Amino acid sequence: MKRLNLLLLISSLFIVFVSCNNSSDNKQFTLLSSSSTGVDFINQLKENDTMNYFTYPYIYMGGGVSVGDINNDSLDDLFFTGNMAENRLYLNKGNLEFDDITTMAGVGGDDKWYTGSTMIDINNDGYLDVYVSVAGLNGIKNNELYVNNGDNTFTEMASEYGIDDIGNSVQATFFDYDKDGDLDLYVANYPMTPFDAPRSYYSYKMQNTDDDETDNLYRNDGLSFTRVTEEAGLRTYGLSLSATVGDLNNDSYPDIYISNDFSSPDFMYMNNGDGTFTDIVKESTNQTSFYGMGVDIADFNNDQYLDYIQVDMDAKDNRRSKANMASMNPDLFWSTVNYGFHYQYMHNTLQLNRRIEGDKPFFSNISRLSGISSTDWSWGPLLADFDNDGWKDLFISNGTRREINNKDYFNEINLRPMSNDSLLYYTNQIPSEAISNFAFKNNKDLTFSDVSVDWGLDDKNFSNGATYADLDNDGDLEIIVNNIDQEAQIYKNNSANNFIKVRLKGSKENVFGIDSRVYIETENSSQMQELTMTRGFQSSVSPYLNFGLGNDNIISSAKVVWSNGNTQEIKNVKINSTIEFDIINSKSQTNIDSKESNLYFESVELVRHKHEENQYNDYAKEVLLPHENSRLGPGIATGDINGDNLDDFIVGGAKDQPTAFYFQNIDGSFTKKNFSFSKSHSKYEDMDMILQDFDNDGDLDLYIVSGGNEFEPNTPILKDRIYVNNGNGSLKYIENAIPDNYSSGMRLSHADYDQDGDIDLFVGGRLVPGSYPLPADSFLLENISTSDGIKFINTDKSNFPFRDIGLVTSSVWTDYNNDDWIDLIVVGEWTPVRFFKNLEGKFSEDTSMIDSDSTRGWWYDIVSEDFDQDGDMDLVIGNLGNNYKYQTSGDETFDIFYNDFDKNNTGDIVLSYYNDGEQYPLRGRQCSSDQIPAIKMKFQDYDAFSIATLEDVYTDSALDNSLHYFSKTFSSVYLENTGSSFVMSKLPVLSQLSSTNKILKRDVDKDGYMDILISGNMYNSEVETPRNDGSVGVYLRYTPGKGFDAIPTQVSGLFINGDVKDMEFINMNNTDYIISAKNDDLIEFTKIK
Repeated sequence: MKRLNLLLLISSLFIVFVSCNNSSDNKQFTLLSSSSTGVDFINQLKENDTMNYFTYPYIYMGGGVSVGDINNDSLDDLFFTGNMAENRLYLNKGNLEFDDITTMAGVGGDDKWYTGSTMIDINNDGYLDVYVSVAGLNGIKNNELYVNNGDNTFTEMASEYGIDDIGNSVQATFFDYDKDGDLDLYVANYPMTPFDAPRSYYSYKMQNTDDDETDNLYRNDGLSFTRVTEEAGLRTYGLSLSATVGDLNNDSYPDIYISNDFSSPDFMYMNNGDGTFTDIVKESTNQTSFYGMGVDIADFNNDQYLDYIQVDMDAKDNRRSKANMASMNPDLFWSTVNYGFHYQYMHNTLQLNRRIEGDKPFFSNISRLSGISSTDWSWGPLLADFDNDGWKDLFISNGTRREINNKDYFNEINLRPMSNDSLLYYTNQIPSEAISNFAFKNNKDLTFSDVSVDWGLDDKNFSNGATYADLDNDGDLEIIVNNIDQEAQIYKNNSANNFIKVRLKGSKENVFGIDSRVYIETENSSQMQELTMTRGFQSSVSPYLNFGLGNDNIISSAKVVWSNGNTQEIKNVKINSTIEFDIINSKSQTNIDSKESNLYFESVELVRHKHEENQYNDYAKEVLLPHENSRLGPGIATGDINGDNLDDFIVGGAKDQPTAFYFQNIDGSFTKKNFSFSKSHSKYEDMDMILQDFDNDGDLDLYIVSGGNEFEPNTPILKDRIYVNNGNGSLKYIENAIPDNYSSGMRLSHADYDQDGDIDLFVGGRLVPGSYPLPADSFLLENISTSDGIKFINTDKSNFPFRDIGLVTSSVWTDYNNDDWIDLIVVGEWTPVRFFKNLEGKFSEDTSMIDSDSTRGWWYDIVSEDFDQDGDMDLVIGNLGNNYKYQTSGDETFDIFYNDFDKNNTGDIVLSYYNDGEQYPLRGRQCSSDQIPAIKMKFQDYDAFSIATLEDVYTDSALDNSLHYFSKTFSSVYLENTGSSFVMSKLPVLSQLSSTNKILKRDVDKDGYMDILISGNMYNSEVETPRNDGSVGVYLRYTPGKGFDAIPTQVSGLFINGDVKDMEFINMNNTDYIISAKNDDLIEFTKIK
């Protein structure tokens, strides 16, 4: 009996043990202990009186980790760099167990400050060598090269090879930039620069760079390398934290992305194919990260185009963002822009490759939409398929050993004199908080889900360099992390999905086939990876490619395009195996065509006209305004003004810029014409405009909405204008044609609402100048024109009692209820979609068609059409989009409160958002107290404000008595009319990359169903909110039974970048075009093929 009980006890303990293990293994990753792996490396910092944060501010940038098979036993080994600790090399024995062979190998280094490392076969002997970057406060900073002797020992030979770079190096990458068959070297250097260096300093140094400051390019000349930095056009000054290689424009030549810290701009170096490079970062992106750190380049959406991610230091957590993180003050931001650098914002940027035009790619940052914008103090991003489902996921290492941006602490010590012998003391007092790294699962729709906890990667660390590798050869990727003052971590991957591993056997000068691309085709997916080893931050991967396959069981094709252009393909590959391509078996590829096939649209240059915005500082009066309301124009109108059967066009002007009139000539060119009123009427801010025959005399008259935020409210400068056409294109201003409605407007719409045979107008009131978000008056204008002239009056309030509709941005007339009377639907900023039912000329608000609160958003345009051809009118409505700092989710709204909170007879704006279920003020302590100084007295330090809720700061009673709006959705949507109600659904994800300011409808593909074209962006955000600039226009094709489908730019050819405010169709020489008007920019023409 005792024996039986003992067996039962042992059995139960075994079950418990297995259950515990399964509980751990059920997560995607399992953290292995150093006692089981033998990897006990710690990048231990030993701060002292001479080496601490105040003597060496870069002390917490940490070390890297490289992975590769140094002894050719088919097991990946690990090399860690130490700043003040010995480098360590661990030999993989199998079963995720390692031996420390550092001493025997001779790679521990000396007292140098080692940073990044990468493995490479420098001498083409079939053994991986290790190149190590060196930085530090003092001493010799020559980089080192450990050449593999083939017996697990190494010899340092950087000087012999001519690559012992003298700069303050962070990382290096090997690639064949000149395509001569061997691997060249790029070294990223970070010259020590004061954190508070002005933009003028960067500008000067970029033109006057010392040899030990510039990044360097070394050409491989066989037995040694030659520095060719100047010849290649790469001598420049930047605080480089990473250099990452990839063929960004699909021309087969490897390009380089350099991520730079602080105001020093990033560089996107396009390889010109002649040994030189050209920086095109400002032409190919609309924005970059400000404190640019690590970068990884990969095709994360499986469209065969390389994208990239750059990380920064924007906190996800409300408390940390307000207590510890740097802020983007306007002077810093605009000085960076005005020195000719770039629009640089403090958040991660995930740059989606939208198209390649000629030899230039163009990228849109979609980090807010994707959900990966804010991952705290981030260092190393890695794009790889960690769950083997066929889509690349994202791992981000982050953390800082001490909170060197803690505002309270540094405000306090700035008041104290510090002597040299107290620097260590003050360093040790800097607050410190370990935080977890981030893992994001690819949702296959340009978005990611945070799975840090679910995947078992939520250990709190001070992480820097990180890499991935299949350490146990089971077909999935482990994650390896180098931490400060903590043991390095190895996370075992527990994936059960199918995979294929690809190894390349290249030429004798490039034995691993670096820079080559591999394409995998299965029944459900197409994938592409490019083999480059340096990735993320200070780290490198092993020279093979791992593809997840999900549940796919058949690989129809595996194809390699070698770096020399040759190709090789294998059909019907066995899954869960390793295949090897040998360049000897490759064939020359001919008829390579990397040009895009623009099926529907083509950008063309026809008329060079620029809208020029006047200078006005909206924030001088409205400190916490969410965006500038003085930059909402211009509008545009097209039509045959002079009766010659040719389309002309008009573009609105900003204050002090005349309205521009362009008349078409018979050859399709245009002639600009001025009128007698042109100069005097430049005092107005032109918004929307339409050309219609208001007096029924057979020609087109002109109505222009006046708007703007730079004027005083309720003054004549806000009155709209009508210009009557004399029949031959001569326009005359008629002052008394419309009532004296002094409201700052934006858009108007027209219809014969009373069925009396003439055109009536609805003019939406956009704002009260200087008093956002107070609603402006909107007006329904009844046309009572006679043969004596044009005349509009305000519709009697008994017929339309709805002047206070909100911050109106757009409207549409449509008979949504099929009663043969055209109805009015109005949208705006902070408003629901509002339906005004026409009861034979009298209007009543109809709230039965949809739940109003669910439609509250920042709407910017609306169109109506029977898209599904079921006999009733549907709607498409453009919103702010899902790629902006402001977000909503379920009941977690984005809100605004307006009140005189501090009783100084001035209205105050308070924006709020939700973070982890709690409602907080959006803005930080400094900005909030700029508007209400008493906040600094109420919250004596940043820490107190960082945990204060909205009610803590502004009180329940004051908030309850405020003008209060909220938004429930920022998605652009399709509202399908079911006959009795509207059903709302989101438009495709490519429609959500920015604000949709204009929607046009047209049957583009001529299938009998109306499609839509959208454009937008919002460049007028305040600087702490990265501008909404992710749109390049989208063609949305409607298919019966399926709905709208977004056609990618590479396929459609539609590319309308910039701050687009309006679009219209125009015909020239029997060909249709789109003309787009942009704020403070040139107009643009797009040919419809």
